[in-house]
Amino acid sequence: MNAPDLSRVETARAVARRFKVSPQHSLGQNFLVDDGVRQRIVASLGVDSGPLLEIGCGLGALSQALLAKGWPLTGLELDESCVAALRLLQAEHPDFRVIHMDALSADPVQLGFSGRYSVVANLPYQITGAILPHLLRWDPAPLACHLVVQREVARRLAAPLGDWSLATLSLRMAAEVESVFDIAPESFWPQPKVHSSLVVVRPHGGSQRNQEEGILKLARPIFQQRRKQLHHGLANSLGVGAGRAAQLLVEAGLDPSRRPGTLSPLEWRDLWDVVSRDPVG
Repeated sequence: MNAPDLSRVETARAVARRFKVSPQHSLGQNFLVDDGVRQRIVASLGVDSGPLLEIGCGLGALSQALLAKGWPLTGLELDESCVAALRLLQAEHPDFRVIHMDALSADPVQLGFSGRYSVVANLPYQITGAILPHLLRWDPAPLACHLVVQREVARRLAAPLGDWSLATLSLRMAAEVESVFDIAPESFWPQPKVHSSLVVVRPHGGSQRNQEEGILKLARPIFQQRRKQLHHGLANSLGVGAGRAAQLLVEAGLDPSRRPGTLSPLEWRDLWDVVSRDPVG
């Protein structure tokens, strides 16, 4: 017997009643109930995504569309009631693995992902800041992460260079980020108070983690003075005079009067190279 269309709000409510799922604000549970949106998410995956790992399957609306495409799918779900509800899909798709687990404690190798794979998720807004760095530390890294997040977060993460925050820099040193499309509150049940967006995060291959950690340690005090010219922040970061900081910036090919949020990851690497060679670094 085929599972009902889980992208219909009436079906979602009925399944929730049957399995005693009460959407919890503390878990950020806003279930997708829009077939058009879920099909656009599926389309964003392309044909070379490999096996899929879905974080936070909920009642299974997106899982259902992914399984319909024939992709191998593993789902992580924290809510035991939702795990029970996902048995409707498992009855139709016996190879669909559902694991009762917090994604923040997950490891891809332990989950059976040792090669090419992709991540898809409708993320609770409150864990976006924690889960993204976690995903980027995974080894092997996913080919791409297709994530539904709060629209304002998506815009910040995918912002063009000009006024990046330290968090944006941290992410963009490790990955490319694309904001694909916006999603209205009406596409979820219960409806959130804000719009969402689908972002695609593609980790860079061969990440130099030690260098990135060094750059972020250098950059953190500089971003504490992000509205000031760059040489002021660098002087604060290194504990040197503004003149010496300006000299180091020039050696790195940077204008000392720029602001921290205007530097690209490559420019931060150039600055790090100069600073790490200098005795003050």
